[in-house]
Amino acid sequence: MSSERFPVFLSPVRRGILIGLCLLAALWALACCLARPIVDAFAFPKPPLRPGYPETLPVPLEGGAIGRLRILPNPDSPWAVLYFHGNGEDLAETDALMRALARHATVYAADYRGYGQSTGKPSVRTFEADARAFHDAARAQGADPARLVVQGYSLGTAAATEVAATRPVAALILGGGFTSILAVPGLARCLPCDWLHSEDKLPRVACPVWIFHGTADRLIPLAHGEALHAAAREPKRFIRLPGDNHRTAHRHDADQLAQCLAWLETLAQSRERTPRVAGLARGAGAFRPACRRGG
Repeated sequence: MSSERFPVFLSPVRRGILIGLCLLAALWALACCLARPIVDAFAFPKPPLRPGYPETLPVPLEGGAIGRLRILPNPDSPWAVLYFHGNGEDLAETDALMRALARHATVYAADYRGYGQSTGKPSVRTFEADARAFHDAARAQGADPARLVVQGYSLGTAAATEVAATRPVAALILGGGFTSILAVPGLARCLPCDWLHSEDKLPRVACPVWIFHGTADRLIPLAHGEALHAAAREPKRFIRLPGDNHRTAHRHDADQLAQCLAWLETLAQSRERTPRVAGLARGAGAFRPACRRGG
């Protein structure tokens, strides 16, 4: 074969460039493979199972794992809340918080895979699918999407945002949330992959959004909450908690739920006077399911 028919041979310089690019691509792929276990170890420091775990219902999850869903009824409230807790607690540790939330609404509280009595291993790869499964389980237990608020704190804000972006809910509450997992301080930002992109999903959330954040939060700084608020569509509210850090702001979850519910009722009344307010149903402050599956 003559080189005139197949003039495809590379010069030494071009061959070196090609080999270098191939090596960079291989290193990039390797970093992606190694990144997820690193992120999983950082994001899911699950606590040990302690005595006093509450009564829960099983929720089938992707890959055969079983999550746990706690239900605390409130027959005196028309509202319900699907709650996703932070990464260092489970349903046993949040018992007092769940009871405080239940003073304002029926509570559906999720325990992530590997947490509490849930089986499986937690991972950013399955986290969002699991969040949708918990929402679907709450619906199967009778939760009305027109009156179902989805709420999360810290890591739980990623689950709550995923649900609000892909399922019908009445409102979204985010406390101490982050824009994406790799944007959280203390995590290596040189990793080539990222997960749990709440900031990118918020423009697809069509229901009212309520965000609160401690001004003294050093774990997930206030700038994250401000960025989430900027990304959200109207109607929305942003509450700064003066002097609160990441831990103390968590104590305001129930109070923030109560304030949000009052705000939703006000929006509904405004809807009666001003039809331009979208997503609110007529009559008695009820809501049409406003959030739809994102594109």
